[in-house]
Amino acid sequence: MSLEPTLTRDGALDGAWWPHSSDLHHELPVLVRFLEHRLGPILRVRLDTAAWYDVPAHLLVDGRFVRVSGFSATPNTIRVIRGSQDGFMLLVIPPHTAGPIASAAMSTAARTGNSLSANEILAPFDLLAHPSVSGMRMRRYQDSDREAVLALVDADRLPGQPSCTSHMLDQAMTGTSLPGPGPGPCDDIEHPRTDVLVNPYGHVAGAVSYATHRDRRAGQILWLHGHEMLDVVAALVRHALHRLGGGAPVHAFATALAPGLGLAGLPTGRRPVTRKVLENAGFVARDSWRYLRRTTPSDPRAPGCPMVEVVASTAPPGWWLKARDDDASAELVAQEPNDGLGVLWWFGAAAGHADEELERALLFQADALLREHAASETVLYAAGDPEPSWELFEAAGFAKIDHLVSFTRLYASAD
Repeated sequence: MSLEPTLTRDGALDGAWWPHSSDLHHELPVLVRFLEHRLGPILRVRLDTAAWYDVPAHLLVDGRFVRVSGFSATPNTIRVIRGSQDGFMLLVIPPHTAGPIASAAMSTAARTGNSLSANEILAPFDLLAHPSVSGMRMRRYQDSDREAVLALVDADRLPGQPSCTSHMLDQAMTGTSLPGPGPGPCDDIEHPRTDVLVNPYGHVAGAVSYATHRDRRAGQILWLHGHEMLDVVAALVRHALHRLGGGAPVHAFATALAPGLGLAGLPTGRRPVTRKVLENAGFVARDSWRYLRRTTPSDPRAPGCPMVEVVASTAPPGWWLKARDDDASAELVAQEPNDGLGVLWWFGAAAGHADEELERALLFQADALLREHAASETVLYAAGDPEPSWELFEAAGFAKIDHLVSFTRLYASAD
């Protein structure tokens, strides 16, 4: 169950429900109990009668009758009503739906301001449940594709990443990244081109953004999303490679131009299909970052350290922290928190010169800065393969979420 967080009912739907079965006698009481905890007493429900084995006129829930009636004009929905006309419209995910597809559809339905109907949300997912690119075609992205592409992006969102907004998508479309000190956007790339893969009915199944360098010596696959469906992702990669040409190196996920938090790399744990497609197309791993997340505030008792030098940073806005002693040094960048989310970019110590005390002082000082600026959650990017620092991160409350990897294809393989 997922509800639109503001409950203002400004969008086409107010949330989504994914029941375990088509047995209304078993499923509906669970839904009503959950909603009453959030919305107050539920008096009636109207639903798509064709989707359920048996639809009673009334259902007893915790000693009280809830009236049930048909709403056949709007398939794959249920309308729960508190009073006379005070209703909430929910998308109903078919019980047999695969987990990743159900999660993506629910995320779209519960998005604040979503304008897609239940059918518009489920149509491309139903197609992807039986993936085939037969009859699909690639075309340029259009403004009318915005909601569908936002849903594609959010389906691949990592824990700790904010939902992709229209502004974030516009930044990605124009080649403007969110600021960060990691692998950044190439200043010498042409204006990105974004194309979508659509079925014969016009529903968007995938999207890919790519660009060439101004000197034409290399190309970039900036980002792509296709619900981790093999045929769809493979079609997106083939299309981008064809448009970029076969005579120059192509880099993939090597810049922070992805919509969302600006990930400079592919989350290989959460997106194994995309990684496999890239490898099969001749790409090899290049740079990497570890993505960690902490949802609890930092320890306010953590002391500062005179060994840590703090310098203001403008890209990104925040602070560059450097810790040094006679034999070792360590560095990180702390990004000024936005809506309670702080971001750390960890560069650590030089190889063979790690100093646990120095690194702990560096992290404690960064925590203090984020805490002073109201950070309640922190995402940490650790460059390279910082195995010696895992104990430090774990002791500070961070959990490993994923491994971000960029890729390069130096030659044209047989696609």
